[in-house]
Formats: sequence, structure tokens, C-alpha cells
Amino acid sequence: MRRFGMGMAAGVLALAFAGSAALAQELNEVCPDSPDMTGALWGLVSDGDTQMGLPSATVVATWEKDGESGQMEGQTALDGSYTLCYVPLGVEISVQPAFMGTGGAAATANLTEQITRMDLTFSLSAVGGGGGGGDDDRIWACFGGTTDNQINLQNSRLIRCDPGWEGIDRCPKETEHGQVQAQMAGGGSGQFREALERLVADAKRTGANALINWRRSGNSLTAEAVTISVNPTSCR
Repeated sequence: MRRFGMGMAAGVLALAFAGSAALAQELNEVCPDSPDMTGALWGLVSDGDTQMGLPSATVVATWEKDGESGQMEGQTALDGSYTLCYVPLGVEISVQPAFMGTGGAAATANLTEQITRMDLTFSLSAVGGGGGGGDDDRIWACFGGTTDNQINLQNSRLIRCDPGWEGIDRCPKETEHGQVQAQMAGGGSGQFREALERLVADAKRTGANALINWRRSGNSLTAEAVTISVNPTSCR
């Protein structure tokens, strides 16, 4: 559904495309019924530290044209790609990524082509305080023992695994709450996320702030719920 801003009211469009295929398509295939003098803005939102695509981020484009304000908004796909349609040509556009309520650095563009690429960066380290502190109540968890695992980014609304962490599995534990387990109905990404949501909820009920020693066996997802009071950046 499309809504266009009139006067000072901003129209918002929520779109999520697979991303890179947009370049090879005609504008009206990417953005049906595009008005004259409008184009598509697309690109990749990546974490500035790991250079990996950031899924479920928000991208907002704003502009002023003929005394009126306009806005388009979209969300990135699993690979971090986004597409915004019906963006006016020939005016300065401000484009800003946001994630978990935190805005990233804005970039500006003046679209002269009907399909224009603009890649954006966002630093995950700017989100919240971590470990249940402040407004960030995500569980600390790093799949595969590394901070650049794609699973960590795809599920970053549930778990936190910041670049530069030494590996929370090796950090000293204040309390060990035991094993938590969830069954998956299938092997797809949706079933995995549902199981992860249940695992995180069970861990929080025990008072844990971290999940370590992940294991996946068949349709079973298992981890150990612990409380860590040290800084996961250095384990001290």
C-alpha cells in the first residue's frame, strides 16, 4: 500500500525487497506505477565493524520539495538489503538507518537516475548498554563462538554479540542456571527463530543474562543459561 505525503504530512512506505536484483530490473517492475520524476533508492545496510549485512534495520529517506515534506521508510531483508520506491528525482534526500530504536549516521543523495544505489553503515556497538543493562534487555549470546556469524546478525533483536567480544563462553560465570532447550518444528529459519525466542524467554525466567555452549542436534536447540557480571569485551 502506498501513501504520499501532502502538505507537511509525511507519507510512509514500508517495503523490503531482496535487494541486488533491483539493479537489473526496470523501474516500474521494481516500483509499480511510479509517478514521473521519481526513482528507486536501494542498497545494503551493514555493520560498520564486521561489514556484514544487517537484517531488520529501518531505512528512512526524507526530503523537502516545493515547500512540502516527504518521507519513505523501509526495512532491510535478511541480507541487509533495502529498496525505497517513489523517491523524487532532482532534490536532496537525507537517508538514515536505524536499529533497535537507535539512529545511525545520515547520508545525503540527489537522485539523477531512476535506480540509484546507496550503501549505509550502522554500528551495532551504539545499540543499548548490553547484558540486560539500561534499555537493552537482550541476552548475550554468540553462535559459533565468533562475533561475525551471520546467525548473530539475523537474530540481533533477540541476542547481543558485539564485535570485539573475546568469547563469552570463556568468561567467568557468576551463576550457572542450567540447560535450556527448545524443539523446532522444522529446519527453516522461521522455526529456528521461534525456538530461539523460547530459549531466550526461558533463560530470562531463570535470571540469566547470557547463553553459552550452543548445540543443535536434529530439531533440538540447546544452550546453557548463565549470569556473567564481567565485561564481555575483555572477560574482566
